[in-house]
Amino acid sequence: MHAILEYVAIGVMLIIFLTVSFVVTYEVMQPASGVYHERIYTVAERLMDKIVLTTGIPVDWGTNIGVGPSNLTDFGLALNGTRNPYEIDPDKVMRLANLTSLPNPLLMNTTRLAQLLGIERQYGFRLKIKPMLNILITPIEWYNVRNRYVYPSVLEVSVSNYFNIGIPNVNVTGMYVIVKVSPGVGNQGQIELKTIFVQSNVTDVQGNCILNYYSQLRDYFEQNNINKWYFAFLIVHVNWYGFVSVAGYSCTSQGDAPVQGYIIGNYIFVSRDVNVTNIGRGGGNAGAVLVEDELLQAVPEYSELLNFTTVTWCRDSNGQFRNDDPLCNAAGRVLPSATQWYLIGHIEYIEKLSSHVFVFAQYRGNPIAIVINRIPSIDIVYGSKQATPANSVTIRRIVHLYNYPYIVELTVWRIAEGWP
Repeated sequence: MHAILEYVAIGVMLIIFLTVSFVVTYEVMQPASGVYHERIYTVAERLMDKIVLTTGIPVDWGTNIGVGPSNLTDFGLALNGTRNPYEIDPDKVMRLANLTSLPNPLLMNTTRLAQLLGIERQYGFRLKIKPMLNILITPIEWYNVRNRYVYPSVLEVSVSNYFNIGIPNVNVTGMYVIVKVSPGVGNQGQIELKTIFVQSNVTDVQGNCILNYYSQLRDYFEQNNINKWYFAFLIVHVNWYGFVSVAGYSCTSQGDAPVQGYIIGNYIFVSRDVNVTNIGRGGGNAGAVLVEDELLQAVPEYSELLNFTTVTWCRDSNGQFRNDDPLCNAAGRVLPSATQWYLIGHIEYIEKLSSHVFVFAQYRGNPIAIVINRIPSIDIVYGSKQATPANSVTIRRIVHLYNYPYIVELTVWRIAEGWP
């Protein structure tokens, strides 16, 4: 009996000892853990300020095609010359964008960015730059033009916040543009008509609404000759209590057509799989159209928002890179490898406030509009994704790309602890 009591007493004492040891260890380690977390938070704040409040060196590295990872000496996204804090340069953001279907020929890789930030040996990071209002355009019905062309006629527009939660009561305006061109020799043509259909709606409780252009497209094509080229694209502008966002959509009839590209400086980079088209405009050539959709809510005459501009394409009649033009030679010297994989063009004039540029081209004989978003979304990572870290810090800032509110999110962790 006494032996049993002794075992019970020893067991109770052991439990008390372990409990006390755990409490003491937790109390000792908790302050240390707080200091450790605070140190990473300080690093994250310092990096965020560096990224959004400084311009980098050279200050024009976003538009200067001569600046690459090797000669960029300081990294920052702030717009040069602005007096407003947290206003970042869309052209610098473009240098971080990398479309999966068309790699960026002048991409600033994350390894070089980590070196310039001074964290390549100790810290990893993930940088996101996304609009405060996200727009998703989904065609749900199509209009068949006499079994020759097919264009989306009814489209669903979904508007969500940064966390992908649908937003109700958003004012949505869609501008459906059709440029009618009379075909000429080769890829030459002459503009006959520019038509714009405008539809507006308000999102429901889930953040969705419908823009229906069916009757307008039907009436338009019933009155027009199909033996023409029709370049069609859609611009959607949303406004939610003063917060605005825009999206561009190429209304191509071929789902596999390469309909995206880049503008870096005054140079356009698109896929070599397309044949670009020069269309006459007042005796000149217009290879692209600039969309000043920032004014969409203020200007009732929507055609004033579209400005045609001249593009000099660096490809000869045999499909080879031209060497008889100084603008093409400049690009060829800076980007010799790009001349083999991209179709490069020099755009005569870039409107500062144009958020999208649409390039006229043909793919497999059909006209398409290639959309270039000048304010793209970014999600880049530096560091290992293999392990789960014990610690990471995420901070966010609201910035502006021109007049559009964006969220910059930066997550920082120790490389030795892995990916968050």
